Amino acid sequence: MFEAGTHPLEEEWVALDLETTGLSAEDDEIIEIGAVRFRGRDTLDTFHSLVNPNREIGAFIRRYTGISQGDVDAAPPFSRVAGRLESFVGGLPVVGHNLDFDLGFLDAKGFRLPGPKADTLDLAYVLKPSWEYSLEKIAATLGISHDSPHRALGDAEVTSRVFALLVEEAGRLDEYSLAEMQRLASRSSWVLAYLLRRLETHRMLEARPPSTPDTDRRAQASVTGIDIASLRERLKRNRALVPNQVPQPVEGDQVRSLLSRGGPVSQAMDGYEERAEQAAMAEAVTRTINDGGRLIVEAGTGVGKSMAYLLPAALYALRNNVRVVVSTNTINLQEQLLSKDVPAVADALGGVDGVPVDDFRYSLLKGRNNYLCLKRWSSLRSSDAVSAEEARMLSKLLVWMQTTGTGDRSELNLMGGGWTPWDRVSAQGALDCNGVNGVCFLRHARDKAAAAHVVIVNHALLVTDILTGGAAIPEHDVLIVDEAQHLEGVATDHMGFQISQAGLEDHLDLLAGERGLLNRATLALRSSSAAQTRRDSLDEAAQGVIAALPQVRGGMAKLFGILQRLLPAASGAQSRFGQELRITSSTRGQPAWSEAEIAWEDSDEALAGLDSATSDLFTALEGLEDAGILDYDALVMETFGLRERTREIRSRLREAIPHPEENGIYWLSRSSRSSDLEMNMAPVHVGDLLEKLVYSQRRAVVLTSATLSTREGFGHIVERTGFADAEELRLGSPFDYPNAALLCVPNDMPEPTAWDYQAAVEQAVMDAALAAGGATMALFTSHASLQSTSKALRGSLEAQGLEVLAQGVDGTPYQLVRRFVENPKSVLLGTSSFWEGVDLAGDALKVLLVARLPFSVPSDPVFSARSELYERAFDEYAVPQAILRLRQGFGRLIRTSRDRGVAVILDRRAVSRRYGKAFLDSLPPATRKTPALYEMPGEIRRWLQAP
Repeated sequence: MFEAGTHPLEEEWVALDLETTGLSAEDDEIIEIGAVRFRGRDTLDTFHSLVNPNREIGAFIRRYTGISQGDVDAAPPFSRVAGRLESFVGGLPVVGHNLDFDLGFLDAKGFRLPGPKADTLDLAYVLKPSWEYSLEKIAATLGISHDSPHRALGDAEVTSRVFALLVEEAGRLDEYSLAEMQRLASRSSWVLAYLLRRLETHRMLEARPPSTPDTDRRAQASVTGIDIASLRERLKRNRALVPNQVPQPVEGDQVRSLLSRGGPVSQAMDGYEERAEQAAMAEAVTRTINDGGRLIVEAGTGVGKSMAYLLPAALYALRNNVRVVVSTNTINLQEQLLSKDVPAVADALGGVDGVPVDDFRYSLLKGRNNYLCLKRWSSLRSSDAVSAEEARMLSKLLVWMQTTGTGDRSELNLMGGGWTPWDRVSAQGALDCNGVNGVCFLRHARDKAAAAHVVIVNHALLVTDILTGGAAIPEHDVLIVDEAQHLEGVATDHMGFQISQAGLEDHLDLLAGERGLLNRATLALRSSSAAQTRRDSLDEAAQGVIAALPQVRGGMAKLFGILQRLLPAASGAQSRFGQELRITSSTRGQPAWSEAEIAWEDSDEALAGLDSATSDLFTALEGLEDAGILDYDALVMETFGLRERTREIRSRLREAIPHPEENGIYWLSRSSRSSDLEMNMAPVHVGDLLEKLVYSQRRAVVLTSATLSTREGFGHIVERTGFADAEELRLGSPFDYPNAALLCVPNDMPEPTAWDYQAAVEQAVMDAALAAGGATMALFTSHASLQSTSKALRGSLEAQGLEVLAQGVDGTPYQLVRRFVENPKSVLLGTSSFWEGVDLAGDALKVLLVARLPFSVPSDPVFSARSELYERAFDEYAVPQAILRLRQGFGRLIRTSRDRGVAVILDRRAVSRRYGKAFLDSLPPATRKTPALYEMPGEIRRWLQAP
């Protein structure tokens, strides 16, 4: 054990690591143990043993670790290793990377380590807020060589070295940050509590340095744990835009000149090529911005549409000192615009006479949930008890706030476990206020956007803005919507709602749980100078909330119990994700629905009581700014937010049960992973709302994407989004598709409904992957088909040296794409999230397979309801929608003028059905062939090997 005041790195530690047959401590087994006894950066001793799991090791684990079946078969069982490990560790403190994983396996064996614990994953998570946190990534970033990754002893050795460097880093924290982390850890079960306590004790016993102006300033900020003065300096405000009295148009000739060969844009962008399609689009955008009106433009891959709209937009904004808003759907495009395209525009305009480019400002504006709320952070850190997860995140944010200039969570790597605590400290649901001592990240982001010429947002914020009366995005009269094919879907999601019993329970816990609002408000008032009458009012309101809770819970349980009974007897959609039932007029005519309406009346009355009591609580807290209440503003803000959420739940249930909207689609859904029932609503048609609240409110609107049209034109997207009376422009890709891409539709592929179709898909994917030597991606519309293909192919392809990466099995979409790019000899199997937004240029992707034409599931409630709007729903709605998805999927293959690849459609309906021609004619003009399945590998090899 440590001596008092001794630095942690002056004592002995043991770094521990295990290799296992899988991820479950209950179902899997240990196959290797490695441990290192060390002091500081010096290794003192090592321990290593393979362990016999008495079972077969999977192919993935064999490849991942390099441990063979023969290795473990010859090894001793854990029972014979445990004694030696216990002697090696003794009572020393133990550190590991994601230590809970290793301890879980040891606990399952009845093996306990009595000494203190620490975790390098948690240390890195806190001290390096934006890093990637795999042991390999951390070691590489710290300059530590890792010669044997995924072997127990090698990982333990690297863990010891990472630990030493990170503890040294922790020791350099200022005294206020370290003390705050130690305080948070002491109030929780956080694994770093022991280490932080030792570091804090060592710091306190050291000679304190003399006071400086900086430490004095930090001391003044110690109440909140953050340096407010430093934050304020980083969040300086820009001057607001003052529009010209007389607008100046942008000259079309000037835009074309900027895009010409050898012009300013070519000098600002490496590898730039002059493209006639880009110039044509830029001229159309210029005309729309100058004259007002609407433009819908499809620009094929390689046109360079971002530059085509950014140049005239930036010129117009700069010349007139006004704001242009660009809305995108994906984070990837936002990042591309912000980090690459807009700076290139600024560089290109730098040499243009009469353009004040030195004053050019641009910003990225996001929704409230993306920004840290200092008041909510302060309120959570002041809690009497915090969870280990909350202590870890609060500490991470404390370190991050010493450098951030945005408060935007995208600067952080929160990993999977960070999102729930983030919701407790984000600006979502927070009252608009003055922040902490005038500092507010959300207000800073909005002020920055108000002072910017080009503001980049996403579709979600665009729709949220119109639903909140324009409170989120600063005023603008020019709007450019990129990735416009997603506008309807995003509007559908945000104009609808979901209510579940589990969500209601979470809401009630925030209000009256053990660490909920009521307890914190009551305790805060007891230690304040508030008058006794005010304390009595708060106690009375709190009792009102408590009294209302049983009625709310009982009423909602009864209501959802009745709704639950509707599902089993329903003809709703059943899938691996659960069950769905659309609530139609016939559903509402059933006796069970009458029961639901009666149950709703009881739950509505209970919710009204809760609303009234929460309003009384809010009233009791109002006007007590000077009563010395701890985190007063945060308490008021949270009370307001919880009251508004109660009202929202009540309003939405009233709509869903007795008073449905004419433009509403309502359905019940139940997850296959839980029994939780959810009530959902979506609008039948969003086009009218978008027309009324978006398009008609702007002088000029441009909708653009690489995929907006079908063979018949823009009719489908215009009808779905309500973007009528627009100038239309279709620009093909400048790529030489006949020589760049081969499109194969096997002529003997079974129909998707045939018994042997799935087997044919699996064989085709395997043959294509082997013919290409990897660099193959297969897109599915069914998770079940993807899973079956993964199981069928994995063993055979891995035996041939090809790695199989399956969505939902081998990692998140981001992780899979990264591994796919890093390993050319891999096969990626993906569903909806891979049909677009994945940029795999060059040799990363050589073969793209589409298992089925991407039709929507007919029983999907939203699709079903919208289909009823058409006389010929299949031809007028289902086919155009599927064509757009297929075009998006095909767009993954050829990303640059140098790419060459093969696309394979494993759905013979593309050639056997009357509508198939519409699909094929909507694709770029690739070379087409219809070989037999056995001929396809040869076609792939010949195409890829051609000069």
